[in-house]
Amino acid sequence: MKTILRRIAAVIPVMAVVAVVVFLLIHLSPGDPAAVIAGDNATTEDVEKIRQNLGLDKPLLTQFGIWVGHLATGDLGTSIATQMPVAQLIGQRMGPTLSIAAFTMLFAVLAAIPLGVLVAWNAGKWLDRLVMIGAVCAFSVPVFLI
Repeated sequence: MKTILRRIAAVIPVMAVVAVVVFLLIHLSPGDPAAVIAGDNATTEDVEKIRQNLGLDKPLLTQFGIWVGHLATGDLGTSIATQMPVAQLIGQRMGPTLSIAAFTMLFAVLAAIPLGVLVAWNAGKWLDRLVMIGAVCAFSVPVFLI
């Protein structure tokens, strides 16, 4: 139990650093996000209205506090592309993602255990090398192809 609590405590600073880096990358990227959202035919008033709605007119530290607050409560915002809540979009894709992950893990275990035993019995022989070549090839193939 102590080890689990220690590991959880070690994750918190890492998550804080990642949050700061992600926030800064978003704000340091070139271009005005409000202008991108508004589109090419938007007037300056439209862009300014979007900046106010998104809170981009507030100081950077205030924006970060609001962003972290929304993140902590699970409010991931609204997708610019679909105008749907991001949490809902993630939820829609969670089922297929988990089923692919479960199938992949099941396949890996069902293949790895017998092959591992087989290779252990034939250590240093041609079958050992063949399985090792197959493993290297399997690691080299992009996940979406598997």
